[in-house]
Amino acid sequence: MSTRRKTNGKFIADVYDEFGERHPKTFNTKAEAKAFEASLTKEKYENRLIKTKLKKKRYLFEEQLKHFELSKQELRPGSIKRYKFIINQIRVFGETMGVIYVDQFTPDHATRFKEELTRERKDPTHNTNRMVTAKPKTINFYLATIKAFFQHEYIQGHIATNPLLHIKNMRIEKKKADYYSINELKAFFAQEMCIEYRQIFMGFLLTGLRFAELANLQWNDIDLVNLTIYVHSKEGFVTKTHNGERLIPIGTDLYKLLKFMRNKQNGDDIVFLTPKGCKIRERSLLHACKAIAKSASISSKANIHKFRHTYATMLIHRGVSIQNIKELLGHHSVVQTEIYAHNKADHLHNDVSKLDHLLSQ
Repeated sequence: MSTRRKTNGKFIADVYDEFGERHPKTFNTKAEAKAFEASLTKEKYENRLIKTKLKKKRYLFEEQLKHFELSKQELRPGSIKRYKFIINQIRVFGETMGVIYVDQFTPDHATRFKEELTRERKDPTHNTNRMVTAKPKTINFYLATIKAFFQHEYIQGHIATNPLLHIKNMRIEKKKADYYSINELKAFFAQEMCIEYRQIFMGFLLTGLRFAELANLQWNDIDLVNLTIYVHSKEGFVTKTHNGERLIPIGTDLYKLLKFMRNKQNGDDIVFLTPKGCKIRERSLLHACKAIAKSASISSKANIHKFRHTYATMLIHRGVSIQNIKELLGHHSVVQTEIYAHNKADHLHNDVSKLDHLLSQ
């Protein structure tokens, strides 16, 4: 190990690491060469301490975040993009706080991280001058991501404890799923509309499919013999989640609709088409949905996804279990499906009213 001056006036640090590998490097000043020599000497010494278990190895925060991000690469493209953005936000926060090693992230840092997520900031869309805060659901996803990262580091033995153990999720008010009432459905389908739109909206109502699922449904996904619809990823379409791949039973009304459509169509491509024979587009279909609802004097909010809510709610009203509805909708967890359980009470008012005037009889 040595530092010497070259004939051109620069300095070369000639250093060997712990594996005997030579690291010659040229610097403009002797001080820079000596600093490089000292850093390698220190690293060599620390590695020896780690090998002899006199010192615990430390893991770089940036490097471990990269490994964590790579572990998400088998997810859906949208999920990968979302995780990448959030992990980068965690990275920036760590840099701001001066966190170099994973074990430097403390419970105080975790508290500060949550405070940053919940503080008011200017409207990020720049459409208004309003001060806004992130939605609880968004904040909770950030917290779940960073908790998962540090839990993995804890399991790997890189840290003694997860610094986010004391951090609680934001409370989320569960909203009742909005759905079309029977009277609204009758009024909606009583309106004049082209047959293709009628078939599309009936398709949503009788299958509970998401827009992209129905828009990409092909005839070879439909088995009119065994009465099933196979929802799955294919070229040009990926299901929202892995649970999105599922079989949906075909009921009598849906069978009649599909049988009628099958007799009118010759190809094996897309099932539900626009009046011009094109693939349906969400924006134009939403416009049609709102126009029909308006002519039907439906005062509640009208949209396409509401047919999916209606499908689930009507099943709830008819006694179908939450677990079975979860499978039909392709939800990842029954927790997602439980929003429809609140609608069950709506259907019980008539039953409870039978107790009215009980003591006056």
